[in-house]
Amino acid sequence: MFQFRLYFLLLSFAILTFASFGFIWFEKQTTRDPQYVFSPANAPWRYERAVLTEHWPLDEEKFWPGKSYDLHGYVDVIASGRVHPDYGRPNILNIRYLDEVARINDYIVHNLTVPVDINGKHYDIAYTDLCMRYDWACFLNDHITMLMPKTRWGNFSGPFAEFASDIINTQVNITYPIGWRGTEPIYFGALVGAPNLVDEEGHFDFATAIRLTYNTREGKVDEYGIEWRRKLAKWLTDKENPVSELLEFGVNHNMTLPEGLQDVADTLAPKFVGTCAILFTFSFLVSVVLRRHSAGQVMIDWVRSKPLVAAAGLMTPVMATVTSFGLILWCGQLYNAIVNVSPFLILCIGIDDLFIMSAEWHRTNPKDSAEKRIGHTLSEAAVAISITSITDITTFAVGCYTTLPGVQMFCMYTCVQCFFCYVYQIIFLGPVLAYAAEMEQNEQHALLFRKAVDPEKTESKLKLWLLSGSVNRQNQDVHRRKSKKVAPGEEEIEKTSKLGEMVAKLEHTLEKHDEDPGHNSEETLVSKIFREIIGPFILQRSTQVCALLLYLVYISLAIGGCWNIKEGLDPKLLVRESFYLSKFYEIIDETFWREGLQMQVVVNNPPDLFDPESRKGFDEMMAESPSNIFEKCLISFFPEFEGTQYTMNPNATMIWLRAYENHLETEVHELNIQKPKTSSEWYKRCRDWLIVAGGRRLWQMDLVWANTSFEETPRITAFRFQLGLRNYRTPTDHTHSCKMMRAIAEKHSKFNVTTFHEYYPFADQYLELTPSLFQNMFMDLGTILLVSMIMIPEWRCAIAIVLSIASINVGVLGFMSYWGVNLDSVSIITVIMCIGFAVDLSAHIAYAFSQSYGNSHTRAVAALETLGWPVFLGASSTVLGILLLTLVDSYIVQIFFKTVFLVINFSILHGLIFLPILLMKIVRGVRTRDGESNEKPKIQMEMESQTAA
Repeated sequence: MFQFRLYFLLLSFAILTFASFGFIWFEKQTTRDPQYVFSPANAPWRYERAVLTEHWPLDEEKFWPGKSYDLHGYVDVIASGRVHPDYGRPNILNIRYLDEVARINDYIVHNLTVPVDINGKHYDIAYTDLCMRYDWACFLNDHITMLMPKTRWGNFSGPFAEFASDIINTQVNITYPIGWRGTEPIYFGALVGAPNLVDEEGHFDFATAIRLTYNTREGKVDEYGIEWRRKLAKWLTDKENPVSELLEFGVNHNMTLPEGLQDVADTLAPKFVGTCAILFTFSFLVSVVLRRHSAGQVMIDWVRSKPLVAAAGLMTPVMATVTSFGLILWCGQLYNAIVNVSPFLILCIGIDDLFIMSAEWHRTNPKDSAEKRIGHTLSEAAVAISITSITDITTFAVGCYTTLPGVQMFCMYTCVQCFFCYVYQIIFLGPVLAYAAEMEQNEQHALLFRKAVDPEKTESKLKLWLLSGSVNRQNQDVHRRKSKKVAPGEEEIEKTSKLGEMVAKLEHTLEKHDEDPGHNSEETLVSKIFREIIGPFILQRSTQVCALLLYLVYISLAIGGCWNIKEGLDPKLLVRESFYLSKFYEIIDETFWREGLQMQVVVNNPPDLFDPESRKGFDEMMAESPSNIFEKCLISFFPEFEGTQYTMNPNATMIWLRAYENHLETEVHELNIQKPKTSSEWYKRCRDWLIVAGGRRLWQMDLVWANTSFEETPRITAFRFQLGLRNYRTPTDHTHSCKMMRAIAEKHSKFNVTTFHEYYPFADQYLELTPSLFQNMFMDLGTILLVSMIMIPEWRCAIAIVLSIASINVGVLGFMSYWGVNLDSVSIITVIMCIGFAVDLSAHIAYAFSQSYGNSHTRAVAALETLGWPVFLGASSTVLGILLLTLVDSYIVQIFFKTVFLVINFSILHGLIFLPILLMKIVRGVRTRDGESNEKPKIQMEMESQTAA
């Protein structure tokens, strides 16, 4: 390493430069589809939506809102009155608010335009130029007019006025959840939020929100449609220049959630720069070595200080991040903003390893040559760093096999970053340390690359602070030994500063141990403190008893929290609170998530709806004997779907079959036309009914016919209906409803029933969370055990590492629930990260214990002396590194901060208290330099008994 350091440095920069070209494909490889990122690749919802798309493909010229889930050009707007501090949200049905909604809608439809240049000509394209149509007409949110007083529906005069008045008063019925315009149903459940019903028929006099929809065509005009949708969202959500003083709007379109995720990612970039600055400052301060000169002044030793090594230690994870991202993109793998938190993790891991290497450097003999000291440092630090690096790499590699694409993506990026962080520690940080070692040997200033000033030859405080260092170290050793024999009175004269007094006092307390030839005469003061104060204190019998009680409290609370942890990631938590999509989720949570959403149910293999024998499965579910054959069909099939806690009453179900049955009953009573006698007649009259029915356009989109020729007997190959939903607010509701609906569909598998709702992708994610979590945890623990058994010669130490990591993860999961963190794909990512952090802290202590000599007590103290301070510094730097994340108003980022904060604190607790005590208890016997012996010498047993006492 020492001889080839220049070549290693050039190699590291060559790899970095080569990998950086991968960012050319950054935009091409970026995926912003949240359904891909947060839902399993083989999730059932993909098949269920494909069924709908197969039977009812998107037709931009025969489009009906709410009937297609294969469209991307939609804008969903919820208008609601601004919240009054005393009375809450006002009645949106007040004419003042309705007029304002109508004004906004009219402006959106006709006046909100985007510029287009085609063949050298300029055009301003409005919604009416881009909208999807049915019979050449756009849907213009006519329900706004219907909700107004009937006197505002139009200006009618003359003979037509009486006719129009009769239609308005008798043919139009504004009821909830389904209203009627003649025989055409209108589902007000999805248009009016949180209404107050005044009678059993469903009339309402109060509501808090109105829903508006705008659907633009795709294909050739999709480019202009995207621009129009974004302009609409920006216009409605402009906080500086609000479009209305009365209303506030929640806006959602197909690119809103991806834009919200990217918005979170964009806020992390400046935070990462700030984190780097904080960690560099912290590393720089830690790398500075203070010494007390003969004059009693405590100054910086610029020869032994290693600020350049600290800078290189910070550059290592940054270079690893750039290299990893570039190579992964070059290999054609996808990128998503969810991986942007991984550099924070790698930065903290790299800094942790830097402290380990620095600690080993300070333990080397300064009288040796720089080359020998580098060899000793790397030989001692290599195994400890290799254990943590390999376990980190394998841990995240195992995470790549989960079923959640977002977790896969994060683990892949983090795994490669861990690998290159390890590589750069060898080929970049190692050579920089070698150069710094040579500078120290030559007594050069750590920053100025010139010989440091001898503190004995200058009286300038400025030079002492900025230019002095340890020169003529042999003479300094002689002087240091002599200084210990100075008379107390003379010693007091030498102390000229408060800091010098404190340092001298602590050194005097510990100076008797400096005569021990086994310790470096220039070892750091902190190592002495861990050896002589902290280590023995932690391993006292009374401390062990307190530690046991503390652990029992800790693990009890952790297990209790695990039992109460909630599952699921609410979509509204995916974006920042300041992002406009959060307002949409806030309003819809108050209104339509409580009641009014619709679920699609497809019957792919319908029976003969006329023949009783073919409906045997339907009849088995009858609650009571029906009055006729058609009622028999309805009663036997729908009660299960309509009788759940997540579905509304039957009057909220939109189904063509009931409308057709009502039509047949009307023909009997008003026209004296008898009901069909045969199945063929039943289906023919159904087809004829669709031609003249008031809801023809609506019902036609729910039926799939085997043939369209009038000469053939018509047959239905598939049909669908929509269920009204309620209590659909939380991720738990989404999951339970999804499972319940699928279970009902599976129960009637002979009809090949398929259910689907737009939140099914999130529900499928929730269903995979617990299995994925346990799979990753057990595989990770097994991998860590295997690596530890290979890298650590003492198998009991390897077992202790795994037990420590398992305990930390149980604590993190349990205390997550107390801190309001759900179990979701984001928290699973952070739990996997926790394993990496826990390995770093636990493996260092366990490895140091395994390499120490003496009895178990002595080895535990030696482990704390060797790596206790570096482990504490690594944990502290991690907490410092993520502090800036608390300033990001994003649930995803807050989960990352909370989980890492928990794991760092629990890892310190385990690594510095629980694990040393556990190792001392389970690894008995004495380890000598010639090997291990299970027999304890008599004097050793006496020492242990005295220590325990």
